[in-house]
Amino acid sequence: MHPQQLVQVGSRGDPSLPTVVFVHANGYPPASYATLLSALTGVGDVWTVAHRPLWSDQTAPKRLSWHQYAHDLQVAVAGQFSEPVWLIGHSMGAVSSLIAAAAQPARFAGVVAIDPVLLLDRLWWPAQILGRINPDGLPIVKRALSRPHQFQGFDAAFEFYRGKRVFQRVADKELWDYVKAGHEPVPTGGVQLRWSGAWEACVYRSAPRMWGVLSRLRVPTLGLIGDRSDVLDDRSVRRWQRSQSQAQLITLSGGHLLPLEAPEVCAAHTSRFIRENTDPQII
Repeated sequence: MHPQQLVQVGSRGDPSLPTVVFVHANGYPPASYATLLSALTGVGDVWTVAHRPLWSDQTAPKRLSWHQYAHDLQVAVAGQFSEPVWLIGHSMGAVSSLIAAAAQPARFAGVVAIDPVLLLDRLWWPAQILGRINPDGLPIVKRALSRPHQFQGFDAAFEFYRGKRVFQRVADKELWDYVKAGHEPVPTGGVQLRWSGAWEACVYRSAPRMWGVLSRLRVPTLGLIGDRSDVLDDRSVRRWQRSQSQAQLITLSGGHLLPLEAPEVCAAHTSRFIRENTDPQII
């Protein structure tokens, strides 16, 4: 396990309380979620895990199965914890968590999946075909590859993102958390992205088909869905419920960046679900 992969961010100092591991989204390092993580410390020990683009020396490939990120997660958890842990994931982090829990249910107490990327077949198959014919042709891949990688400083980066539609419903505090987590100073001056556009594009090209995984999942699962999400619509939510009938799915006000837009609301639902699905003798 890489030393930067797992980091403890909060503890109540009681080993009998649940342990939760937060798994972040494509391009959003763990500290981007500082408000959410702080609000979650009431439920137990809180850890974050970093995906390999933040710690690997590997050059970004064109494609890399999201099952690899799930495997990285399984290895990290197995190396640190002897008891089952809760996984809380956002976007690709939610998908990685669902895959990991389906593969090793005894190691995970449950999953909270915040706006996971669950593509319907009518979208997934064409994306796979186009992605193999023209790997850089998908619009979302083009945007990732063309995004600015360097800024004159953190202030300049903040002003750039403040004007972007995707961050319109993200408050200044949470946007600053992302800017500081997602960028690092460079020796020549200014700051640069920690998670490159090439890695971001690799993730987009490699999104998995998830319905079989969901049908095999047996651990308690809570889904938190943004009502303005651009990766989940009513049809994909209904298929999620059919594939995993025991999952509790809740729609909240927000978009795909729900844990940055409404961190306290996400934390409240997450904490309640974990408490309801944890042995009362433990908590």
